[in-house]
Amino acid sequence: MAHILIIDDDPDIRDLLSVYLENEGHVISHAENGQDGIDQATQSPPDLIILDINMPVMDGTRVLQALRDGSQSAKIPVIALSAVSVPEMRDDMHRLGCDAYVDKPIDFKVLIGKIEALLAP
Repeated sequence: MAHILIIDDDPDIRDLLSVYLENEGHVISHAENGQDGIDQATQSPPDLIILDINMPVMDGTRVLQALRDGSQSAKIPVIALSAVSVPEMRDDMHRLGCDAYVDKPIDFKVLIGKIEALLAP
């Protein structure tokens, strides 16, 4: 069981992910914007973050940069979620320190596989 922080501006996605991951035995917290996600990740670091890329106010690339620059959040594994499936976006996110990338619509088998791989000892 891991503590997973979901940072996504879409309440339907947050709810869907929460229900699915809670059924897998994980403890879930969520943030509806990037700044709230950064605050939560630094105040109470989760075991893993699922991060939407396309959000208003602060997009996922800026959130990831801030997380990687923070002493409390630099090593937290991050899985990026995006409806934009282009190689350049994947490359940019990996260059910024993203650990994995999952396309929307979400294939939960793929997502669970990436979560398990990142949380493995």
